[in-house]
Amino acid sequence: MSDPRDQELVEDIETAVRAIPGVTGIFRSGTTVAKVVDAGARLLGIRDADASLVRLEQTPEGARVEVAVGVQSSAGAVATTTRVHAAIDALCAGRRIGSVQIRITVVHVDDATPG
Repeated sequence: MSDPRDQELVEDIETAVRAIPGVTGIFRSGTTVAKVVDAGARLLGIRDADASLVRLEQTPEGARVEVAVGVQSSAGAVATTTRVHAAIDALCAGRRIGSVQIRITVVHVDDATPG
């Protein structure tokens, strides 16, 4: 992702998702192989260690956004992912990104009371 506008969008998405009630964290998304390659790139200094955990890919069919989240069990996974989807959709629409596929994966459900 070399386009500064894409980087700004990814950072804004991550900030928005972290602020959504019920989200307890954002995790690395993608397949195991993709995670290993990403970790290797970070270790080699090819990829910034502080890079966003949100993935954005521009394809001929449109943009694809991928994010893996942890959710608070009391907030409900469905309700939380619905809010995450709406926030990502609003940010993309605000930047006039026409076609966007949004993939949200719940990778952790936190039973503890938020503190």
